[in-house]
Amino acid sequence: MTFSRFVLKIVPNRKRNRLLAVLFLVLLVAIGICGYWWMKTHMGRQVAPLTVETVKAGVPRYLYTIDGKTEETDAINSGKGLMGPLAVTVSSDYVFVADTGRSQVQVYSHDGEWISTWGKGKLNYPFAMTYADRRLYVADPNLMELFVFDDRGDMQKSLLNKQRLQLTSGKQGEIIRPTAVQVGADNLIYVSDVGNQVVLVMDSSGKILRYFGGSGTTEGKFQYPNALYVEKKGKVYVSDSNNGRIQIFDQKGQFLYMINGSQGKSGPLALPRGLAVTDSGIIFVVDVFSHSLRAYDEAGFELWSFGGNGSDHGRFDFPNGLCLDSGGRIYVTDRENNRVEVFGY
Repeated sequence: MTFSRFVLKIVPNRKRNRLLAVLFLVLLVAIGICGYWWMKTHMGRQVAPLTVETVKAGVPRYLYTIDGKTEETDAINSGKGLMGPLAVTVSSDYVFVADTGRSQVQVYSHDGEWISTWGKGKLNYPFAMTYADRRLYVADPNLMELFVFDDRGDMQKSLLNKQRLQLTSGKQGEIIRPTAVQVGADNLIYVSDVGNQVVLVMDSSGKILRYFGGSGTTEGKFQYPNALYVEKKGKVYVSDSNNGRIQIFDQKGQFLYMINGSQGKSGPLALPRGLAVTDSGIIFVVDVFSHSLRAYDEAGFELWSFGGNGSDHGRFDFPNGLCLDSGGRIYVTDRENNRVEVFGY
């Protein structure tokens, strides 16, 4: 005999209805409790949407310093050392550092051993560099030139030699003062120009194909663009330094969006300069005035930030330039400490 038939047999009609109603409610509560337990056990915690919380990448650790020092020599007094370095870039074999205080480029191995000096007596204020297609490009805003070296250190024909920008209006612009240079996957050369507050796009001969930007504070305009990075898919990231933001453009120079650092614990960017983007979309930015290195996701949310003013490893005194190598190491020029700090995972 089933439980329901037993109840029908021994309980009068009026009481029977009440009892069945109570049993039904108890059954519903039991089902609810079991369902909640199953969902909690098998589904886990729900992931918050990107606009609320981002997945945080691990903070890199300090690896070593490049400063030209050896057991026998001191970087300050040695021709192998650095003075006020502003830029760094790498090839598969070398680390190139703009020894800006001495108007030259120092070349080191990847473990920091000095190899040679390039551009001595020819450069004045090497401010930015990139290495591509067996050539080293050096932007010198004081000389208003974009210098080119082959992979032996021999100087080639310079680009943008005290050249005025021909505006689309037909008028002559200011003399181009290059402050950043990158070579895109399209083999075009991208140069930031603080003389005209624009980004230039050139072919390998130095012919200017187009430019975008202009002086201003609105979207797509610049106040001293001091660094840029062209990622593999063609997006162009620009450190719009005096506007305290990173602006992102498509390959044709159309404004897409910006990052100002407000979406994170470290607060707004103060003076963004050195800039690099990983293949996974993590955006690294050197913030000069906060003496820090910051990382953001593609939506502009802060993943981490570290540094602070000082001379200990992992701290900076007015950092400026930045690059990444194929092994994921991060190189940061630490200007007033006369060194390059190297970080990794």
